[in-house]
Order: sequence, then structure tokens, then C-alpha cells
Amino acid sequence: MKGFRTGLTLLGAAAVAAALVLSCDGGAAAPEVQKRQSYFEVVAWFATPGKGLADLAWARGNLWLADEEGAGRIYKLDAANGRVLSAVGTSYGAPTALCTDGTFLYVAHGATGDVYRHELTPRLEERARFPTGLADVRGMYFDAGTFYLFDQATGGIHEFDTSWNAGPVWRVGPGEETIRGLAKADGRIWSADWRDGWLNRHRRTSFDLNLKFCTPGWHPAGLAWDGSHLYLGDTGARRIYKLDLSTAP
Repeated sequence: MKGFRTGLTLLGAAAVAAALVLSCDGGAAAPEVQKRQSYFEVVAWFATPGKGLADLAWARGNLWLADEEGAGRIYKLDAANGRVLSAVGTSYGAPTALCTDGTFLYVAHGATGDVYRHELTPRLEERARFPTGLADVRGMYFDAGTFYLFDQATGGIHEFDTSWNAGPVWRVGPGEETIRGLAKADGRIWSADWRDGWLNRHRRTSFDLNLKFCTPGWHPAGLAWDGSHLYLGDTGARRIYKLDLSTAP
């Protein structure tokens, strides 16, 4: 990968992760977007189960992980140490994005664009299917009665209401076409750029980029917010990092 590699300064309990590096491609971006080396505190990290990390979600005190390797699986993880609490396959194939409304887990099947609603139980009983008309969903989150889905095929963030009626579409900028994960964290919108290694912060009004931060690892994929920390997956290192965002400008 072109670009630069820089040692990550870790704070406090994160000293055990001293071998982590930052890696970000220069990438394309609008001139007003600032690019910064990230010195977020890595509070903890743990290995991921499986090999095909696609997305993360936080629900009822646990992390949920979509693995798109092979037929695909959804894992429920102990957020303290990454221990697998449950693992189930789906009836529809590999999952590519996750989110929750607090009651259900919503899983996107990127190959069809359908979103499935599951009970938040270890067996993840399937309750409904919602066709979106999208072709390659690679990130989603729920906020204030609206679902936001990133579709790589169109390069847009699509809004849907709770009945899955389509709303506005927000186009992402150059260099943002490989988003792998969306989350609202610390009151702001974040996305993971799998190709170039950036953690992007967006302006909520238009989803334009506000800042780009380098990330630990190589290929970030999957974001989840637990109310105080951001969990960031990385497919290159096959790790999940727990980040403190309080040092971000």
C-alpha cells in the first residue's frame, strides 16, 4: 500500500498494543478535507472470529459481528475480550452490514440488497425481509427513526423510514467508494474506508467529509458505538479495536 506508516502512541492500558501501526493511503478527497494522523487511545483490542469481517453493531451490551466468509455467519461477542457467545448462519447467505434499533438486529445481504430483521437472541430468529432495491450494502446505522444504508454500487447513503420506504440519497465524495461500516458515535457520523485505511468523520447535514483520521491496522471494516467508545474492525489484522474518541478535534 502506498502512503505512510507511523508508529502509534498508546496511552495507559493500551501500552500492550505498542506494536500497532498507523497506515493510510493518501487517497482522493476534496481540498477542504483535513487529513490527520490519529492518536486516539486504543483502550483494548482482540482478535476476530472468522476471516471475513464485514461489519459490527452494538446491542444490549454485546458486539455483533457480520462475517461474510463463505456462507457467512453472525457472531455475538463479549465486548470485554472478544469471546464468542454465539454464532449462527443465515437462511439467505453472507451478511454484509449490521445495525440495530434497540429491539431488533437488522442484517443486510449485499448480493440482493435485502435487509432482514432478526430477534436479538443467540439464535437470531428471522422475522421479516425488506427489499431495498440496492445492490451492494456495505454499511448501515439507525438514528431517530431513520435507517441509513451505504450502497457501494451507487456510491450513496440512502435513507429509509421504519416501514422501509425510501427517502433522500446522499452521495459520497471521491475516495469514499469503499466504505465498510457506518456509525453515529459521539454525536457525529463516522465511516470506515476499507481501501485507503481512513476513519472518516462526516458532517451530518450532508454527509460531506469533515476530517479523515488514520487508523490502527490496514483495512478498517465495521463500526459500532457503545455509548462511550467506538469499536473499529480491521480485516487486515483481523482485530477489533476499542477507541477513545475524546482526543479527536
